[in-house]
Amino acid sequence: MSGDSLRSSAAIFEHAPVGLAGLDVEGVLVQVNTHFAHLLGCRIEQVVGCRLHDLIIEPYGVEFTACLADIARGAEVEGRLEIPVRHGDRDMTWVTMTLVRMGESLEQGPGISSMIVDIREHHGQASQTLVDRLMQASPAVVYTMRPENLATMTFVSQNVANVTGWSPQAIAGRPDWLEEHVHPEDFQRVYDDLTRWLARDAPGYARIHYRQRTPEGRWQWLDDQLTTVRDSRGRVVELVGAFRDVTDRVEITRRLEKLARNVPGVLFQYRQDPDGQAHFTYASEGALDILGLPHEEMEADAAKAFDRVHPDDLPTLLASIEKSRCQLTPWQLRLRFLHPQRGEIWLEGRSSPEEEEGGSVLWHGVLLDISREVVAEKALQQSRAELAEAQQLAHLGSWVWSVDTDDLRWSEEMFRIFGVTSDAFIPTFEGFMQRVHDEDRERVRAAVGEALTGSPYEIDFRLLRPDGFERIVNARGTVEFSTNEQPLRMIGSVLDVTRLRAMEAEQRLLAATFHSSQAIFITDSDGTIQRVNPGFTALLGYTPDQVVGQNPRVFHSSKQGPEFYRNIFDHIEEKGYWEGEIWNLHRSGKVIPLHEFITAIYDPGGRLEHYIATFFDISRQKELESRLEYLALYDPLTETANRRHIEPLMEHEARRASRYGNPCSLVMLDLDHFKSVNDTFGHDLGDEILRRVVATLEERLRDTDVLGRWGGEEFIVLLPDTNGDHAKEVAEQLRLRVERTEMPKAGRVTISLGVSEYHPEESIKDWVKRADDAMYSAKKAGRNRVG
Repeated sequence: MSGDSLRSSAAIFEHAPVGLAGLDVEGVLVQVNTHFAHLLGCRIEQVVGCRLHDLIIEPYGVEFTACLADIARGAEVEGRLEIPVRHGDRDMTWVTMTLVRMGESLEQGPGISSMIVDIREHHGQASQTLVDRLMQASPAVVYTMRPENLATMTFVSQNVANVTGWSPQAIAGRPDWLEEHVHPEDFQRVYDDLTRWLARDAPGYARIHYRQRTPEGRWQWLDDQLTTVRDSRGRVVELVGAFRDVTDRVEITRRLEKLARNVPGVLFQYRQDPDGQAHFTYASEGALDILGLPHEEMEADAAKAFDRVHPDDLPTLLASIEKSRCQLTPWQLRLRFLHPQRGEIWLEGRSSPEEEEGGSVLWHGVLLDISREVVAEKALQQSRAELAEAQQLAHLGSWVWSVDTDDLRWSEEMFRIFGVTSDAFIPTFEGFMQRVHDEDRERVRAAVGEALTGSPYEIDFRLLRPDGFERIVNARGTVEFSTNEQPLRMIGSVLDVTRLRAMEAEQRLLAATFHSSQAIFITDSDGTIQRVNPGFTALLGYTPDQVVGQNPRVFHSSKQGPEFYRNIFDHIEEKGYWEGEIWNLHRSGKVIPLHEFITAIYDPGGRLEHYIATFFDISRQKELESRLEYLALYDPLTETANRRHIEPLMEHEARRASRYGNPCSLVMLDLDHFKSVNDTFGHDLGDEILRRVVATLEERLRDTDVLGRWGGEEFIVLLPDTNGDHAKEVAEQLRLRVERTEMPKAGRVTISLGVSEYHPEESIKDWVKRADDAMYSAKKAGRNRVG
C-alpha cells in the first residue's frame, strides 16, 4: 500500500466517529483510537496493553470471552455485543461492541491477531478493512483532502454510496469533483470559509453546511465537520472530515420557518445538557423583529440572548428554567428585555420541556412581545389608582348593585367608609343593611324600595363600623330598567358627610357668633349688608368698605337666576334657615362654588332682625366631582363618549324607536391598518391621529348624534331619527372626510364602516353586533368602504 493510503487509513482510524481498537487472540488491546479511549474515560496510553475483558462490567465479561473465542477459532467471522464497560474509576457506560475476524497475518497466522497495527502493508490493509466494515453502518461519511486542494477528496469511506448515491471511486482522487457537484451558491462560500480557517492555523473544528447534487440530479443538504492531521512540526498535512445528510432536517426547518412567519413572536427550541451547557437549537426569523437579534446569532451563542435580559429579571429567569428542568413542568415567565433599538421591552415566554436520551432537556416554546399589553395594564392600574385616590380625597365611594343576582360591587373607598376590608366582607344588599344604624335601617330600606319603582334615591343615614365608630353618609343612586320596566341594576355613591354634618350642627350653634374661621356676613331684615368678617374678605376678596351698605347681589353670579334666590327666602321663611350650594363672584371676577348656610335671627317677639350667612369654598369638591363624572362618561384621549355613557343612550333611543316608531341607526367604524401606524410612528402619533379623526368626524355629525369610542381604534356613532339608507350616506360622507384629511407624518388614513338600523324589540347587543359584522365585512372586502 502507498504512503498516502497508509496516512489516510491512519487518519480515518484516529478520527473515526466510533471507537476503534485492535486486540490479539488473548484479548489484549494493542491499538486504540482517541474515541475508544474517551469512551473508557482514559487516555490512549492508559488503555493499550490492558485486557479488554478487565474493562467489562461482570457478568458481561463471560459473554465477551465466549464471543472472542468463537471468532478466534473461526466459528464466527463477526460478533456484536451490547455490554457495559468501565468509564474512569467509578462510572460505567453501555456500548455496542463489534468484534471482526481479520485476514491472516504472515507472522501471526489466522485469527484476530492480524488486528495488531503493523507498518507493513498487510497491517494497513487489515486496518482499512476494519474501518470500512464499521463505517459502512455509520450515517457519517468520512473523507480526506489536501489543504492545498480543497476541491478534491483524496479518500472517501465506503458508506458514501449509502448516504449520497455516489461510489467512492467516482469521488476519491477526481480533480475538482466538489466544485462540479457542490451547489454554485455554496461552493465559493464554503471554500472561502475553509481558507480563512486554515489561515488562522485551523483551530478546533470547521463546521460547514452546503448542498451537493445526487446522481439523480436533486440537491442534498450536508452538514460537514473537519479537523486536521499535522506532522511532527505541527504543520497541517491533511484534512479529515465527516459529513451527514441533513436534507430532511433542513426541509422540516424550512416548513417550520414558513409557519413561524405567520405566528406572532419567536418560536424556539432550547436545549440544556446535564453538564450545564445550553444553546438554542432553533429560533425563528421573528427573533430579529421581536428581540433585535438575528436567529443565527441566537443559535450560535445563547449568551447573546441571555445577556440582554434585564439584570433584575435574570436570576428569576434562570431559577424558573431550573425548576422547569428538574420538575419537567411547563415554563412560563414575564420578563424585561433590552432591545438594541427599542430599549426596554416586555416579553412573555411559554414552553414545554421534554427529557432526551442522555439526560438533556429540550424546551419547545414561543416568546411574545407584550410591551403594549403591559403598558395598557399599567395605565389601567394607574387610572384605577387615581380614581381610588380621588374617591378617598372626596370621601366618596361608588357601588353597583345587580338587583336580580344581588351582586353588589364596592369601590375601595366604600370599604374604607364602612370600616371593613374586601377580604373580610363580601358586599350583599342584606350585608349592607346590617351595617346601617338600627334607627335608620327601615328608612333606608324604604328609600331603596321606592327607587326600584322609579323614585329618586338620595338619603342621609348613620352606619355602625366594626371599630365602634358611627359615621353619617349621604347616599345617592339611579336605577337602570329593562324594556319591560323591570329594575336591572342600581348605580350610586356614598359620601361620608360626618364632618359636613358636624360642621352644619356647629354652624347652627354658632349662627349668631360673628368671629369665626368661616366666611360670614350679616344683613338686616331688608338684606342690606351690615358686617363681614375676615373670612369673608379672604374668600371673596371684598373689604368691609366695599360691601357694607350693599345688597348681597353685588357678588351674586349669573349662574343662578332670580327664581333660585326666591326659593332660598321662601325656604327660610318656612324653616328659619337655608343650606345649599351657591355660586358667588370673587372681586377678581372669578366665580367660586360655595356651600352656604343662611339663618334667620328673630327677636324675642318673633320679629325678623337679621340674616346670618356662613359659607365655605367647595371648589375642590366640585373639581373632584366633575373629574369623577368625566372619567365615568368620557374617553380621556379623544373626549368622546365611552361605553358606559353611550350604552344608556343607545337603550334610550332603542326604547323610543320601539315606542314611537322613529328610526335609529348605528355606524361602527375602525381605522384601517392602525397597528402599523403605531408600530411605525409610535403611540404618541397614533393618539394624535385618533384625535384628528374624531375632530374630522364631528365636523359632519349633528348635535343630536353621539360619537363614542368603543375600544382601541374602534368608534361608534349613534344616529337618532335616521334610517339605514340615510345612515349609509352619512357613513360614506364620514369615510370620504377621513380619507381626504392629511394626517401628520402618516399621510392619509382610511376607515372601514358598518351600518345597522335598529329593529324593534331587538337587543342592544344584537344591534351592535350587526353593525360590527357589517364593518368587518367592509374590511374583508378591501377596507376603506362602508359595509
